[in-house]
Amino acid sequence: MNVVAIIQARMGSRRFPRKMLQPLAGQPVLAWTVQRTQQAHRIDQIVVATSDSAEDDELADWCLQQEIACYRGSENDVIDRFYQCAKAYAADYVVRLTGDCPLLDPQLIDDVVDLCFKDATVDYASNVEPMTYPEGMSVEVIPFHALEVAWLESTLPSHREHVTPFLRFHADRFRHAVLLAQPSLQHYRLTVDYEADLEALERLIHRLSAQTGGFDFALHDVLAVIDLDPTIAAALNGKQRDLWRQEVMRDEGRVDVARSAVLATD
Repeated sequence: MNVVAIIQARMGSRRFPRKMLQPLAGQPVLAWTVQRTQQAHRIDQIVVATSDSAEDDELADWCLQQEIACYRGSENDVIDRFYQCAKAYAADYVVRLTGDCPLLDPQLIDDVVDLCFKDATVDYASNVEPMTYPEGMSVEVIPFHALEVAWLESTLPSHREHVTPFLRFHADRFRHAVLLAQPSLQHYRLTVDYEADLEALERLIHRLSAQTGGFDFALHDVLAVIDLDPTIAAALNGKQRDLWRQEVMRDEGRVDVARSAVLATD
């Protein structure tokens, strides 16, 4: 089985432009995400999927310099970007990640992939449906055949942009498997959405390095540091980034928007 991690990334974030290449504890944010993904045992290939917009030339150049595989596709039709990337790299399973998650726990990647390995009938595995892990720890795994169906049948703009809503909202057609955190850790937030997040995460990483003797740390190490430092917790918590949800529900004509969160757009 060829398991391809596709890391969704671009330079044109509305909230924090160019965040993927912003320095964080000595290297770009995206470098952290790639390196954390490299530590997962179930991943065979890692590809950064960015857009074909000139705005993302710098990101593609950085990947080339770092010898990181990079696929470029549609800026707005992100599910097409993912499908074409998965096809180009002959993926049997696609692991969907986003580049703004520099503290992503490699063990979570392996655990979600294993949900598919243990049951070949699973069409969509994640730790986000329902959301019990922190933002910044989200992992979605999709067999290629299921991604192809979603690519062919997704018609709503929000479904094309956010990749997985078609799979998630059609549980009657697609068999789901979920990894749950008990108790829920949903109230933590570990992503780079705003410029202020960089300072908080930098302090967090330095504390982790001092505590663990390097950069080999797990989610429980991260949360232990946050719980001991209320200033880091205050800086990272309390922000929401679920506007995508409103877009999806508006497109579908849904009234109930109280659905669990998924990966944000790149």
